[in-house]
Amino acid sequence: MKSLILSIQFLLVFGIVQAQVSLAPTTVFADANGIGTMYVSNGSDKPQEVNISFLFGYPGNDADGNLQMIYSDSIRENQAGLGDRIRTFPKSFILAPGQQQAVRFQVRPDRNRPDGMYFTRVKVASNEQTASVEETTTEGISTQISLRLEQVIAVFQKNGETSTGLEFKEIAASRKENFIKVESKFTVSGNSPFLGSLEAVVKSNSGEIVARHQQTVAMYFEGLRSYSIPIPEDITPGDYEVELLFKTERSDISSSDLVQSPPVRKKLSVTF
Repeated sequence: MKSLILSIQFLLVFGIVQAQVSLAPTTVFADANGIGTMYVSNGSDKPQEVNISFLFGYPGNDADGNLQMIYSDSIRENQAGLGDRIRTFPKSFILAPGQQQAVRFQVRPDRNRPDGMYFTRVKVASNEQTASVEETTTEGISTQISLRLEQVIAVFQKNGETSTGLEFKEIAASRKENFIKVESKFTVSGNSPFLGSLEAVVKSNSGEIVARHQQTVAMYFEGLRSYSIPIPEDITPGDYEVELLFKTERSDISSSDLVQSPPVRKKLSVTF
């Protein structure tokens, strides 16, 4: 028998995740006692073997401002990572079909750490307890395929007084096909990431709103970040104003968990 094991990694691709395990919530915040909870559910018809581990990482950007995860920043890890202060119970378990398991996180206090928001990533790996596919050929050779799913979510802990904000060194807008592309060089102020949302409105010279766009944002330190705002294909060439509103509000996270900041508003001009 020949075995072929395929390891497939997904970061929060929940349309695919539903076939195996799902996680809730998708962002975990430890409480004042350092305790956080995540629920792992098995939506498949097979028992799932689940293993939980930690790795430090945060959303950064590539040279063009596109979002990408950074997992190799030891300086930031020493500055803001939870390190070995976080533990999980249980670390591994078998989850029966249709069942749910509560996973507890505990962050040990460290009074020597400065005030701020500390964080890490939780990696949840799952695969069927038994072989998922077996196909036997006429030559007596069988192929066994085991799908391994990896999901990564964030876990945070507030320590003392926390604050956040956004400062923009450069910000500009231009048209790229059926989008307005905004490029910004930013710095996060305070001692915590800026977790929230972006609301964008595109207006004509007469004040008519021709496009709206909203998305979540997670900005941790500093860098280049670009945003694409869809516009109608038949938009009339001319001068337009792009109004951006960054605020510490998200529909998927309670306002009590988010570090609050006054909204940041920017207005840009674009001609096409």
